[in-house]
Amino acid sequence: MKWSLSALMAIQLFLAPLGYAEEKPLQVLNNLNETTFKQWKKLQSNAGKCRIAMPEQPEHLQQKMFLPEEKTELRYDVYVAGVNQKQVYMMLIAEYPPLIDPSYAELSLESFLNGILTQNPNNRLIFADLVQVHGHKALDFFIKTKDVYFKGRAIMANNQLYLLAMECEMQHYHEPSFNFFINSFEFLK
Repeated sequence: MKWSLSALMAIQLFLAPLGYAEEKPLQVLNNLNETTFKQWKKLQSNAGKCRIAMPEQPEHLQQKMFLPEEKTELRYDVYVAGVNQKQVYMMLIAEYPPLIDPSYAELSLESFLNGILTQNPNNRLIFADLVQVHGHKALDFFIKTKDVYFKGRAIMANNQLYLLAMECEMQHYHEPSFNFFINSFEFLK
């Protein structure tokens, strides 16, 4: 599993246009403990005005795309870090034109999830829940593709979409690490 492929996949997921099955997941416990989490790196994104913990110093990719139909630019910042090439953590921040109507946040999140699910016919939704994160609408989701899990949270905050996600093979899935990652996210004031 290559980090750059995961980052590119995350970018492709956001290329789907934004519109103005229940199963218990397998939990495999690795030898990660609280000491491991203390070694995680705190990342601050000035572009996204946020902070999150990652298992190591992440790679940072940046992309700008011109949208000819809207005559505007779309900006992506992707941060990717892994744990021994077994788990890949990413934070993607997509900045859309400021014309997005906040009342469409829920529809945009659902559209985002549908875009992920239709990317690959083997994608199977384990769960998806609409939640509030720091006063913003968000979507928690868990997707299985053959023997790979893709679990994350998408947050719509004004004209920015934040994707916080972990990708790993099933045998390397570790719920405490994912929860630590997701719960470390915060907006900067």
